[in-house]
Amino acid sequence: MERKPDIQYVGQFYVQGSAVPQIGEKQKKKATLPKLRREKLQKIYVDPVALCGMTVAVVMLVVLVLGAFRLQKSWEQYNQMSGYLSQLRRENAQLEHNYRTSFDLEKVRSSAEGLGMIPREEAQNATVWVSVPIPEPEPTLWDDIMWFLRGLFAK
Repeated sequence: MERKPDIQYVGQFYVQGSAVPQIGEKQKKKATLPKLRREKLQKIYVDPVALCGMTVAVVMLVVLVLGAFRLQKSWEQYNQMSGYLSQLRRENAQLEHNYRTSFDLEKVRSSAEGLGMIPREEAQNATVWVSVPIPEPEPTLWDDIMWFLRGLFAK
C-alpha cells in the first residue's frame, strides 16, 4: 500500500492577499491619490568661524570707509584753518608796521620828561636779595599711619 502524502495546513503563515488569484477573477484597482513630489531640501552648511570672520571684515570695511570720510573732512578743515592763520599773520604784520610807524619817538620823550620821568640810564640801581622759605613737605600716607600707631600705643 502506498503511503499518502502528509497534508500540512499553513493557516498560521497565511497573510491576507497572499492567495493565488483565481483565473476568472479580475482584480479591482484601488483609487490612489497622486503622489506628491517631495521638494528636495538644499542644505547649506555654515561655518561659524568663517561667518564671524566675514562679519568682522565687513565691519572693518565700514569703519575704514567712515574713517576715510572723516579724514577728508579733517583735511578740509585743516586747509581752511591754515588759510585763516596766514590771513591773520598778514593782518598782524600790517598792524605791527602801522603801530611802529604811527608815533614820533621825540614827541613821546618830551611828554614823558614833562610828566617827571627820567631815562633808564640815570635811574639808580638797587639789588635786593630775598630768601624764599622752603615749605615743609606734605606728610605721606606712611607718615600718617606711623603717627596713628604712635598715638594708639603711646604710654
